[in-house]
Amino acid sequence: MEVVREIPMKVRMACLISLALLSGIGSEVQAQSPSQMVVKSNPFGWFAGQFQVAVERPFSDRCSWQMSAGVVRSNLELNTSDLESLLGVKTSLNSVDWLGFIVQPEARVYLSQETMKGFYFGAFARVRAIQRTMVTNFTGVQRRTALGAGVVLGGQFKISDAVRGDLFIGPQVKSVTTTIGDHFIYGEEEWVPGIRFGMNFGWTR
Repeated sequence: MEVVREIPMKVRMACLISLALLSGIGSEVQAQSPSQMVVKSNPFGWFAGQFQVAVERPFSDRCSWQMSAGVVRSNLELNTSDLESLLGVKTSLNSVDWLGFIVQPEARVYLSQETMKGFYFGAFARVRAIQRTMVTNFTGVQRRTALGAGVVLGGQFKISDAVRGDLFIGPQVKSVTTTIGDHFIYGEEEWVPGIRFGMNFGWTR
């Protein structure tokens, strides 16, 4: 009972909503729809070093599964003198390198009579693990892992016969753990609420 009381109300609400959505999805399962899928990506994320692809497929008349996965890869070269002026402190940091992955499964219920078209409710889980290498007068390695879950309200619309847009927004909670080296945990957050939103472009197959 003590563990239950320590869980924030917003986290419990998000979990209950997710369970309700998944229960509704289970009750909607019918015969397998004709083979169809949408392959999606967010081109804006490419400029931030996040290369992510999602595949959505229907499993009933109004429900679908979506699996999203990707790689985070980026390198930032820093001008030490400019960085010192910005921070107001002396530093020898001259480059930061990011490398990691993202995995996000999602289940959706569409409000229209056609799967993968119109407004929908979705429930998702998300894992994002990043290794950050910081080069100064020595090289430091930082690892950051974020576990999250939430629900979204979205809309998928047709741009052309082969291209679709997918907009979404909704509440989420996540827990972040950060370590330096193999032992020292310097930052570990409990489940905290937030908002997830975005847009993908998809190609039907």
